[in-house]
Amino acid sequence: MKKFILSLFLVSTLIGSAQAYLDVVRLNYTYSPPGGLNDKKSPLQSNFLTADVTLPIELKKDGDAFIINPFFTNNQGEVSSMDFHVISKALMVGFLKKNVFPDWNLLSSFVVRRNAEVDIESKDDWQYGVVILTTWQKNQDLSLKFGLYYNKEFFGNFYMPLVGLDWKIDAKNNLFGVLPGYMIFEHKVAPGFYYGFTFRALTNSYREEIIDPLDGDYNYLRIDDNPLGVYADTYLSKKIVLSAEAGYTILRRYRYGYKTESAHVKTDYKNDNFYFKASLAYRLRFR
Repeated sequence: MKKFILSLFLVSTLIGSAQAYLDVVRLNYTYSPPGGLNDKKSPLQSNFLTADVTLPIELKKDGDAFIINPFFTNNQGEVSSMDFHVISKALMVGFLKKNVFPDWNLLSSFVVRRNAEVDIESKDDWQYGVVILTTWQKNQDLSLKFGLYYNKEFFGNFYMPLVGLDWKIDAKNNLFGVLPGYMIFEHKVAPGFYYGFTFRALTNSYREEIIDPLDGDYNYLRIDDNPLGVYADTYLSKKIVLSAEAGYTILRRYRYGYKTESAHVKTDYKNDNFYFKASLAYRLRFR
């Protein structure tokens, strides 16, 4: 167990010395009620459940490490009077290389997903992606990150440049994340209570029903969501954390479509609304 804890600390050190904590196991449930700014055009209701585990494996003391991160998502709801129920089963395997150059660390990861409507399963519902992320440790309180994300989505190749930081502002305030993926501001009120602000940018696509079985073309559902909210973390014990979050989505879009060599047809539904999120995590804090 002690070696496992050291491995978790190593992950924090390699990703960025200023990172405040690591969630080893985490469960999230997010609910967005019907309605919103565009309710008359495309009403949307969503129940979104996620679960993930982060397991670092240290190769040598104070050295390199592998990270194994299986995760699962289940999103069910209704958009513009059409029911949807999509799931994702995924695995990320990463390798952290320490001191590629002085004060520089490198994370390279491979991600495989199986994304589809709950009743659809075929050889064409697989996705593959990579993440390259470098970290420069400016000092003990600030690290900067730069990288690139790629995933073979069902609507086409998806590239995203990455820029982030881990910043210990002072003894009670932290700012950390990698944009455009996520950014978190955390304020410490007491040893067992924190609150702050959070932003996330989510893009996923899922296989839908077959359009033409002879040609093998499939529908897909693309979901883009950008929740911006406030949260509070309460420590039920030293490592068990209960979180509550509420906020509003920005430029949320659900797009049904199909893509062939000669055509790419999409139906676009836009709907921003409030959301409410609850989380339970096994967390290791590093400060």
